[in-house]
Amino acid sequence: MADRVLGVGLGYRAELHQEILDSAGDLDFLEVISDQFVSALPDRLERLRQVGSVYPLVSHSLAMSVGTAQPVDPDYLARTADFVQGIDPHWFSDHLCMTKVEETDLHSLTPLWFTEEVVDTVVANVRRIRETVPGRPFLLENISYYLAFPQSTMTEPQFLTQVLEQADCGLLLDVNNVFVNSRNLDFDPYQFLRSIPLERVVQVHIAGFKETADLLIDTHDSPVDGEVWQLLDYVCRHSPVLGVSLERDANLPEFSEIRAELAHARRVMRQAGRCS
Repeated sequence: MADRVLGVGLGYRAELHQEILDSAGDLDFLEVISDQFVSALPDRLERLRQVGSVYPLVSHSLAMSVGTAQPVDPDYLARTADFVQGIDPHWFSDHLCMTKVEETDLHSLTPLWFTEEVVDTVVANVRRIRETVPGRPFLLENISYYLAFPQSTMTEPQFLTQVLEQADCGLLLDVNNVFVNSRNLDFDPYQFLRSIPLERVVQVHIAGFKETADLLIDTHDSPVDGEVWQLLDYVCRHSPVLGVSLERDANLPEFSEIRAELAHARRVMRQAGRCS
């Protein structure tokens, strides 16, 4: 498992390239979406090399589909492995979900049934991933979802715990997703956190959501909510988190607002004794 504290990070977005290069005092690391670069043109790769010369990197993927019954697509996995080995990130990650069924691409992070059979599927796929990219920590991220499957035979915390322990991998804990799910599915987010192996947390995601009349929707297009900040504080005080990263994908504000959220995250980590 990774053991170096990186601090406060940001998801790399091309629109913010210059601001990111100018923000070394406010930013400790970058999270890079591997899918945006595995087949990128040379100019995009050069921009990635630019930021990689300034910041430590971590790699985040979107489509390994660890919950699909078939093995991870070998071509996608090979290209991801080449990318990871090329940028030398401190760890790499993907989502605890499925993005395809057999040969059909679902074009979304689709939740899983919480059953022993699916645990076995995920664990087998994670082992293949780790064998393909050896010697580097791999993390799984909890996702947001909007309905509970009646086929499930265990709770999400039970499912998450079994997957992490049997696959022996780290957790990328998205506290915004925990909060969104707690409101939409009516559970206590702190009880959720107390029920999962927080000792496996390596990285935490923070982000914003959109509130409708009936649901909270994970959109990454607004500031981090106050209750999500409180969850972050709890996690930082009860886990060995090495990095907290902000996701902002749309409705990009002035970079000064992003700096303010990064500074808030740094205060939370510092007060919890997770960074200096």
